[in-house]
Amino acid sequence: MSNCQPPPNQIRVCVGDTQELTALVTNDLLATNVGSGDVEVLSTPSLIALFERVSCDLLRGNIDANMTTVGTSINVQHLDATPLGIQVRVIATVTSVESKKVSFKCEAFDTKKIGEGTHERYLVNRDRFLERANSKRV
Repeated sequence: MSNCQPPPNQIRVCVGDTQELTALVTNDLLATNVGSGDVEVLSTPSLIALFERVSCDLLRGNIDANMTTVGTSINVQHLDATPLGIQVRVIATVTSVESKKVSFKCEAFDTKKIGEGTHERYLVNRDRFLERANSKRV
């Protein structure tokens, strides 16, 4: 962690904070199984999900219990194919914290960089968010 001082009752992360995860490319992550292509490689939707997951992992424990974050923006370049059975390493780095919005730089690697992008998450009150979403039910 850096020496920044996040405001109380907000997102308690700082620019430069990072989180890493590793994931095995399994059948459920393949383009052929998520409907995004007809080749058996890590799908772009699965890469995006990994970017969101590592970003959520970074924020977990750094927000109040009644709050959550929701993804509001993602921009991804899928640079290289990764086949079934290969391990990928995914890294999220906080690039800005603006009130309730956190921005991330995300990168993914197998033996080389396979993806990169940016992602934004927004802090919301969990109950109010769900109440608003559920109000759409007829």
